[in-house]
Amino acid sequence: MQLGAPFVERSARPQIEGALSDTRVVILQGARQVGKSTLASAIAADRPSRFVTLDDEEHRKAALDDPGAFVETDDLLVIDEVQRAPSLLLAIKASVATGMVVPAATS
Repeated sequence: MQLGAPFVERSARPQIEGALSDTRVVILQGARQVGKSTLASAIAADRPSRFVTLDDEEHRKAALDDPGAFVETDDLLVIDEVQRAPSLLLAIKASVATGMVVPAATS
């Protein structure tokens, strides 16, 4: 992996942005080390958002302690490594059911 390498525009970006325009939950899933987190971060940078990674122990603990509060937001919430806190998926589902704005996730 080359540090400081230029960002490579991904062909999936228009599809993800289109999905975000009319879908409340978008999951970006794929093989390891293909640029999912980088792409999600770039998309989030273009709009009001919060990007968190569950590789961070503090974020993971907050997500596990109170999944419902963790996903509450009016902005786009990108949760990187969402598989590290499976209970978040039920919290996201509940958020959709109650009409809250909910996150995009990468795994």
